[in-house]
Amino acid sequence: MNRVVISVPRVLDSTMVVMQDAQLQISAGTIPATATAPITVNSIQAVSTETQMANITITPLCDNTRCSRVTATVSVPLNVTMTDSANVQFTTNTTLTKNISIVLFIPEDSTFPYNITAEAAFGYDSATVTDDTLTITNAVTKILVRITAITDLLIPSYGYAPLGNVNGNQFSDSQNFLNQPLFPRGKIY
Repeated sequence: MNRVVISVPRVLDSTMVVMQDAQLQISAGTIPATATAPITVNSIQAVSTETQMANITITPLCDNTRCSRVTATVSVPLNVTMTDSANVQFTTNTTLTKNISIVLFIPEDSTFPYNITAEAAFGYDSATVTDDTLTITNAVTKILVRITAITDLLIPSYGYAPLGNVNGNQFSDSQNFLNQPLFPRGKIY
């Protein structure tokens, strides 16, 4: 029996960090010079696939050798859709930065290194724009942090080649060769 190795990411540990801010002020991004005040915020959406982590520090806990305190700065890119007084809609890009401090299972050093990744979601009640500042009320930021490692799966492979259409074959019907299944049934190797 042949074997096939497939490498896949495996989640070793994860946690969701939820942060709430009654009022949050961040940059509004680059507002076009042609936009006329007052400007209304239509929506703010996090680009979760581009969430970045920086300044990652891993400190093992004294009482539990497998768990560590992980501190990091998470940058969540936001797409802000706005409309000016002339009813012209435009989108700006800005970044929300949050500091996190969590406890996670960190695997021992091995030949398979682990990664720490983050994804984020963002919600809010209302937002206003003044000059270049975006003021957001009742902001909720959810950050999903994962510890992942590439794991190899060993899958059995029977190695039978697929049979194509055969015309004028030389096998007799008594052998019933062409009607046999490509993969054996009920056999464990």
